[in-house]
Order: sequence, then structure tokens, then C-alpha cells
Amino acid sequence: MKYLALYVFFLSLSLSFISCRQNKEEKSEQPENNEVVEEQQSGINIPTGVEAQEQEEPEGQEEEEGQEEQEGREEAGDPIFSQQLFYTTKGEKAEVQVRVGDVDNLGFGWEPGFDPFCGKNTSVHKYPWKVDSTDHEGTDRIMVVSAYRRSRNDGYTSSTLRAHTDPVPIKMNYKLPPLEIKQVVLQLMLDDFQAPVWGTSFQFHINDKRLTYVETILNYLNQTGPTGKLVQVGILPEDFGLFKSGSVTISIDDPVNDAGDGFAIDFVQILINPKKEYVCHGTVRGLVKDEQNKPIANALVSANGLKEALTGADGSFELTEVPVGMINVNANKQDYEPASKSFELNREEVRNVTLILKKKEESENYVSQELNEKGYVNLYGILFDTGKDIPKKVSEPVLKELAKYIKNNPEVKMEIIGHTDSDGEEAYNQDLSRRRAAGVKRWLAENEVGVTNLETDGKGESNPVASNATDAGKALNRRVEVKVIQ
Repeated sequence: MKYLALYVFFLSLSLSFISCRQNKEEKSEQPENNEVVEEQQSGINIPTGVEAQEQEEPEGQEEEEGQEEQEGREEAGDPIFSQQLFYTTKGEKAEVQVRVGDVDNLGFGWEPGFDPFCGKNTSVHKYPWKVDSTDHEGTDRIMVVSAYRRSRNDGYTSSTLRAHTDPVPIKMNYKLPPLEIKQVVLQLMLDDFQAPVWGTSFQFHINDKRLTYVETILNYLNQTGPTGKLVQVGILPEDFGLFKSGSVTISIDDPVNDAGDGFAIDFVQILINPKKEYVCHGTVRGLVKDEQNKPIANALVSANGLKEALTGADGSFELTEVPVGMINVNANKQDYEPASKSFELNREEVRNVTLILKKKEESENYVSQELNEKGYVNLYGILFDTGKDIPKKVSEPVLKELAKYIKNNPEVKMEIIGHTDSDGEEAYNQDLSRRRAAGVKRWLAENEVGVTNLETDGKGESNPVASNATDAGKALNRRVEVKVIQ
């Protein structure tokens, strides 16, 4: 009987391990240097995006499923989590809900009762793992930024083969019913993003349009472990048009910096016109000050673009009902460098933060640093009279610093881009922004700066970096952008 009991024990333990891990491999021995070693797997073959089909609700279950939605709880074991493509216009979450990638923590599974939409960080997991060919393209796989060559690197990078880790866009195709888009929330289950550690500057694109306000969130994440966490992002109204065609391609990469930063994405979900407030939320409050510890009034404070507020005369702010997950609280005001703090916000938690804003000096060194790290720089010291395209006299200090950079880097090809806020007619703003970009180039040429490698364009109000709902946000959107082009 003694041996029989031991046999039953070890058999049950083995079956439990197999069930939990399924297709994932255990972490291989860590290399002692930064050499890229060959992956345990081969023949990675991930299917291309498939159009999401609306899920029919089984007869007799409509009321039960609706109740689950009203409670706002999705826990491990939910049958819809195993679907690679989920789409519905009948749910309680949003008028349109579409998800690609199964909700399975990269295949490692969830702890009993764990809710990925209302929980803490995932447990630390092993790596690398075998890519499952049935997973949606771009999910459940290790990716390494494309600019990586031979710099220092993280475990994901050092334990995988470069040929298998190129960043893969995530494609989502769905049927958009006739409706007015009033709000879009993007939910991403992200794993091992560590930009502050490795010097990564992630670029985020939807349908080839770069959304720099999303990059601000990604580039403050520090998921050392590796661990995963839900990140929820509010899309600005000027970008709602990206979701009208029913075809969305999301790309995350750093094509600029030689950073050995590996990352993974479990799933991506889009909520168009959410129907109710978040069940799982917390509160963020705090102060915004300058370097002399003086309060800064009317600074724009945002939490993942989902909640925002202006600071009071005492520099204080409060953001209520902030959805839980990885939160990036960003404070910004014209003439200051933005400041951010990222942290994990749990349900019903009250988090206090203090953000220090430094006075911005748009010097040649600042221009060089921004272009090298991000590939672009926003300049706020180039000003124009209302409706005019000739830079004001007060703009000359910044224009001279830009001129220095161009003279010292004559081989760099750049584009000068004008941006406006949303006041006025869209067509007028588009034309004005183009004329102002041309006006900057004209000033440079008149001041003996070579402009052969300079192009100009105007985006009007179409590429905001902040909400246009406040004067502070509008001030941040009125800018001259200088971008490196290939």
C-alpha cells in the first residue's frame, strides 16, 4: 500500500505539471555573456491575422452571460479566454468589443481566481518558451527591438535567436456596425517591457500612424521579472478614425536604439464606446512642483489617457476611478519637461505621487538628445502670431539652437512639421500648419543654414499629444516638430 500511495502521488503531480505548462518549455541555463544563443525551438510558423467573427450567444445563456458582464469579473477558466479571436456587439462591456490572442498568460496559465482585468502582476515565469503555432500572430512570443545589434541585453534577448524574435505587428479585423465613436480604450497584456533599464525608446503605431502619447506610457514601464500586467490606454478623439475601417494593425518596436530589450504581448483588446465605468479602479492624487519645490498650477496630469485633471493653485490634483493595472501618471506644462511615474494600481487603492517638473531649455544639446533617442523633437519656443506663418522675434533663441544642430549635422535628413490645436476649421488648421513649417525652413535659409536635407509638412490638428479638452492640452498640441527621416 505504501508504494501504491507513492505511485498515485507522483502520477497526479506529473499530470498537474503537464496540464499547467502544456506547450511551454522550461528556462534554459542562462549564458554567462551577452552572446545570442540558439532557441530551444525551431520552425516558428504563426498564422496571419484572421477576421474576427461575431460570437453567437447560445440559447438559454444570454441572461447568465449578461450577468457576468455586469459584475465586470473575468477569471481564470472563462471559456472565451481560450479563443484566439473574440468579437461581440452584444456584450455589456462596450458597443464593440474585439480581442486577438488567447488570455492565457503566454501559455503559463493563471493562478486560481486570478482576474487579468482586475488583478496584480502575474507571477514570475520561466523563459524562453516554445511558440504555439495556433497563437494569433504577434502574441505569446518573445520579440526583441529591431535596432538591437550587440549591446548589453536582458534574459529574453540573450536566451533567444535573433531570426526568431523580430517584432511582429498585431492585426485585428472586425465588423464595425453603424455607430458614432465616442470613446476607444485599448487594453494590452504586456510582459517584460523595461525601457528605463535598457534605454529603449519604444515607438507605437496604429495603421502606420505614430501615437507618441501611447509611447509615453510604454517607455516608463519596468516589468523586470519577467512579469506581465494589463495596460489600458485611452485613445485621443483625433485618432478615432483609425478604428472606423474595421482593420487595425498595431506595431511596437524601437528602430533607433541598440537596446537588447525583449518583450511579449499576451493579448490585445479594443473597447469601442465602453458602456459603464470600470468596476476595478483606484485613486491617484498628489502634487506637481518645480525644482525649487514651488507648486505648479494648471499643469495637465493624465493617467494613461483615461483620466485627466489640472492642478490647482497649490499644485494638487486628484484622479478618481482610475482603472487598475500598470498606470503611467504624466504631468506636463508648456515650458517644462514632462515628468512621469509608473506603478501598479490595485483595486480601491489610493496612491499618492509627487511629480517634479524641470524648466525646459530647447538647446542644441536638447534637440540632439531627443532626435537620437526618439527620432523626433517637439519645439514649443517657436511661436507665431494668430493666423500668421512668420516666426515671432521671441522665437529666435530656439531657432538659432536648431540652426546649430543642422549645421553640425549636415548629413541628417529631417522634416519640419507644424501642428495646431483643434480650435477652428480642420482644413484651415491643416493649411496653417503647413505654412508655418515652411516659414521655419524659410527663416533657416535666410540665416545661412543649409536646407537641402530639410522637408516640410503640416498635420493641423490630426496628431495631438494631449487632449484638446483644456487650454493646457491645447498649448501642448501647438508645436513645431522636427523629425529624422530616412
